[in-house]
Amino acid sequence: MKTRKRLCIKLCFTAALFMAVSFYAHSQDLTGIWLTKNGISKIEIYKSKDGLYYGKLIWTKDQSEKAKKFHGELILTGLKQESAIAYEGKAHDPEQDKTYSCTIKVKDTNQLDLRGYIGISLIGRTERWIRVSR
Repeated sequence: MKTRKRLCIKLCFTAALFMAVSFYAHSQDLTGIWLTKNGISKIEIYKSKDGLYYGKLIWTKDQSEKAKKFHGELILTGLKQESAIAYEGKAHDPEQDKTYSCTIKVKDTNQLDLRGYIGISLIGRTERWIRVSR
């Protein structure tokens, strides 16, 4: 009888742990406003009707006319969710007018790592972005 009770307790504990992990993984939402490396700009990431994610530039630290002309421009395009925390798509650098492959990993509710690269992910650069309010 004690063995059966222990088994039941272990199963309940395992089920509760699984539910907690599932909840945590699903709570890693990509949508929102993100402050880029060194607070240079803010990118608003949203989910489109096509099921993919996009990010547009909504603010820059540099308020010159040259920088302001990029406001509203799509910086992240075609981000497809690959797992509960990972997304893959394209990232555009408007200053250099170059587009890179990118992988985004949501670290927690307020941080993500964006890795931009050409060809293979090993040759690239990673930036940490922080979630902010408008």
